[in-house]
Amino acid sequence: EKGVSDLAQHYLAKANITAFRRLRKTDNNRVARATGATIVSRTDEIQESDIGTGCGLFEMRKISDEWFCFLDECKDPKACTIILRGGSKDVLNEIERNLHDAMEAVR
Repeated sequence: EKGVSDLAQHYLAKANITAFRRLRKTDNNRVARATGATIVSRTDEIQESDIGTGCGLFEMRKISDEWFCFLDECKDPKACTIILRGGSKDVLNEIERNLHDAMEAVR
């Protein structure tokens, strides 16, 4: 089974440990890079050095109708996410194109 079972998530939450139930591979890689964690496939392979402790503050915030997780105050962040919002899809697409152009100019 992919993801975290309800029972496992219950016990982790009881121990004040956050576990993402389902996460895309690209998002999983970003979280690992931001926190300094190593991705492991099996729980019996986890070592203490695999645990990501580089995140100073983790919180869930609701923006509009969706929940987002924020990893703030990371020691050595190697990833970031930019949230774009617009009044319509056309406006949002234009903002995204402008941001992409600006990032290409910086490179």
